[in-house]
Amino acid sequence: MRVEISDAAAGFVRAHGGRLWVWAAYPRLRCCGMQAWMRASMQKPADLAGFTQLHAAGVDVRFRSLGGRAPEVLEIGLHGRHRPQVEAYWDGCCYAL
Repeated sequence: MRVEISDAAAGFVRAHGGRLWVWAAYPRLRCCGMQAWMRASMQKPADLAGFTQLHAAGVDVRFRSLGGRAPEVLEIGLHGRHRPQVEAYWDGCCYAL
């Protein structure tokens, strides 16, 4: 798995502690066939099991795969001007494939 992080996202994460947690999660209420959406947070999640440590652009990325699968490219970007948020993409998608 290759990690690609935008300069803006890397700078934002470094300015807020330097660690990013990334995982895929299903919505609480889900319909048949619903995809798991990608989550990215600088706050430690409640369940730390299964995370692996990666490094990209001076950022400590902790990633948890979904059912043993991982994307070819884990993309990380920054969204929003007034309330910026870090977002993760599984091979360019906002949900796990």
